[in-house]
Amino acid sequence: MNVYARNASEEFNARMDAVLKRLSADIAAALGDGLVALVLGGGYGRGEGGVVVRDGKEHPYNDLDLLLVVRRHGVPIDAAHPVTERYAKELGIEVDLSRPVTVADIEQWPPWLMWHEFVQGHTVLYGQQNILTGHAPKRVLDPPPGVEALRLLLNRGAGLLWARRVVAGIDPLSDPDFVRRNAYKCAMALGDALTVIHERHVTAYEGRELRIAALVTELGLAFPFDLPALYAEALRFRFRPDQAPAAPWDDIRLRNLAEHWAEVLLHVEGVRTGRTWNSMSAYCAWRGIREPEMNTCQVCIKNFARNLSAGGFSLRHPREALYRRLPGLLLADEVTPGWAEQSGRFLSVWRRFN
Repeated sequence: MNVYARNASEEFNARMDAVLKRLSADIAAALGDGLVALVLGGGYGRGEGGVVVRDGKEHPYNDLDLLLVVRRHGVPIDAAHPVTERYAKELGIEVDLSRPVTVADIEQWPPWLMWHEFVQGHTVLYGQQNILTGHAPKRVLDPPPGVEALRLLLNRGAGLLWARRVVAGIDPLSDPDFVRRNAYKCAMALGDALTVIHERHVTAYEGRELRIAALVTELGLAFPFDLPALYAEALRFRFRPDQAPAAPWDDIRLRNLAEHWAEVLLHVEGVRTGRTWNSMSAYCAWRGIREPEMNTCQVCIKNFARNLSAGGFSLRHPREALYRRLPGLLLADEVTPGWAEQSGRFLSVWRRFN
């Protein structure tokens, strides 16, 4: 039997195992010989999923992240969506299917943190057990490049900005835990970005808080907040959301977290680029390219088209502007004139190009 949540009971894991076996069999039946493999990633894929207790019974908390490996591009996968919708209702969580990939795609995966963690920690529900480890290139298994720390901070910072809009009443509350979940995701990103930029990242969640505390001590990092304690609190939420501190995440607390985010961002970018900035404003004014591989001459026309579709004019990838805009939006007061409009426009572009 596979283990999906080490902080849960054997009964919970057995129940999840039975459900996921049914789910994979139903997807295989729906897709026929077009399906090569179905792989579970994320916390449940590495055996560290979140669990909550409701009415005395353990339930899954996180989404299920499923990777579809298909025989060829163009395999129709619409028949799988009713299956995932049915199991999402049964489990009470989202069941997310990835964009289909082929074995040839896996062999060309770039060294992104997402693929690094997927290959290092997953459970094959259907297909050959080595479908990822036998085909992913070595660069995916190597320590992720420093730019992945920056991308992680961008994405989790955007989630924090979204949470601030929800607290301000600008965006609707999609579920009761939305703000708390995005706040803790951002808090974890602060520690994870440090381990990536200093080449100490380990995929397993368990023990990360100890490794981050050791790293902060070893490097003599003097952040004006207790990063190891914040990370440990976020990790407790990751494993057992119902046992995390109940203090509400109001806008004051979210803005404090945004200040911590900015402090870690300046450190990460200083290590990555070898530059120093005396303020976040100076960093935002820096016109240097953050992601060189996305801004080569070969893709400048494609980047121009991307920006044009988003209402801008630039030969750089749209994320380049997002890196410069996010700090100001995160650190601003929500009553700042134009904040609601500007933050909404930022998130619209981020959702398209993150």
